[in-house]
Amino acid sequence: MAVAEETFPDTISLDYALQRAESNHPEIQQAQAALALAKSEQLDAEALTGTNVSIQARLRYIEPYNTNFNNTRDDSGVSFLVDKNLYDFGRSESAGRAADLAISGERITLASTRNQRRLEIMRRYFDVMLADMAFLRDDEDMATAYVTLDKARDRRDVGQLSDVDVLDLESRYQKVRIRRYRSDNQQRSTRAALAIAMNQPGQLPATLQDPKLPSLSRKLPEFEDIHKTANKSNPGLKAAQVRLQAAQSRLEAARADDGPTISGELAFNEDNRAIGSREKARIGLVFNVPLSTGGRTRALIARQQAELISARAAVAQQKILLEQQVLDIWLELANLKAQRQQAIAQLDYRELYLDQRRALYELETQTDLGDAMVQISEAQRFLKQTEFDIAYRWAQLDALMGKKIYSVVSEQGEVK
Repeated sequence: MAVAEETFPDTISLDYALQRAESNHPEIQQAQAALALAKSEQLDAEALTGTNVSIQARLRYIEPYNTNFNNTRDDSGVSFLVDKNLYDFGRSESAGRAADLAISGERITLASTRNQRRLEIMRRYFDVMLADMAFLRDDEDMATAYVTLDKARDRRDVGQLSDVDVLDLESRYQKVRIRRYRSDNQQRSTRAALAIAMNQPGQLPATLQDPKLPSLSRKLPEFEDIHKTANKSNPGLKAAQVRLQAAQSRLEAARADDGPTISGELAFNEDNRAIGSREKARIGLVFNVPLSTGGRTRALIARQQAELISARAAVAQQKILLEQQVLDIWLELANLKAQRQQAIAQLDYRELYLDQRRALYELETQTDLGDAMVQISEAQRFLKQTEFDIAYRWAQLDALMGKKIYSVVSEQGEVK
């Protein structure tokens, strides 16, 4: 059954979601189509030295000269022809090399596209979990605001509060209520985005497992080490370099396009009107030297030179882009490490603050725990968001360094 027709289980894991990166997503289809196009170029290159076999038949009525010894008017016949390009002084070799390099480049791009799909799914998975936590926070906040408003109305009825005070609290309640509705909608929106990323649009996942994040304990290497690895293994840069080599080979093939060729031929003829200038069979070598191609070769060379310049620029641009991407992520990971420490400290404070409010509540000196509950929910969400950002940035860095993104963690904590 096709992936698009599958139904989500009641609870999905991050690993389950990432496996959908292998599905027939439109981006994957485009990369596969580019690979198929590169393979067609290889077929074109192979055709340059392929064997051509044909049958030619003719039906012809003629009026011969009276002086001809054979006055037969039926000049019909059939021929069986075979010819093969034996040597073209490097043109087919360059074309074949360019085709092989093009296929190699598109295969790198296809693998990279799958990795990018995993990154997109991971980001969308985290968005759903954060949207759920935001809804819980806003739901608690709305409930707290409603209770406060309801108590204020009672106090107004006995003359302890004015209408202005109550309207102020009602205004706050309405703001919180709208935020809660938006959070509710965000839950659906993020699930729809995750379903699309998994190539199963319209099937909204209900429950998501909280993923294990082994990357939280990873140590950040020096920037120079990461940059060196990325320059060596980055898929985008490798694909650009392979395309540059392919462009160089295409230019070599273009320059040999109007060069001499040596081909072999074989023919068998059967004619109704036999004359001395026609043979029953022939075999031979043909040496062809083009004298003029009408400017076609010059145009082909000019086009391939332009393609070569573009390919060189693409490699240079990819190197610049890669260095900036690696630096930005490396710096962001350093920032997120410090932010996680802040988030943990903030959560510890909120938990202690909640315990204090709960103790006051039990002593009946504090009648409302709602605000403390909202604050601890927000602290939990902020910590989780920070940890998700760390995991996502590490995944991005792995992708830039040419590593396949995994998320499956065994019970022993090893990444599979």
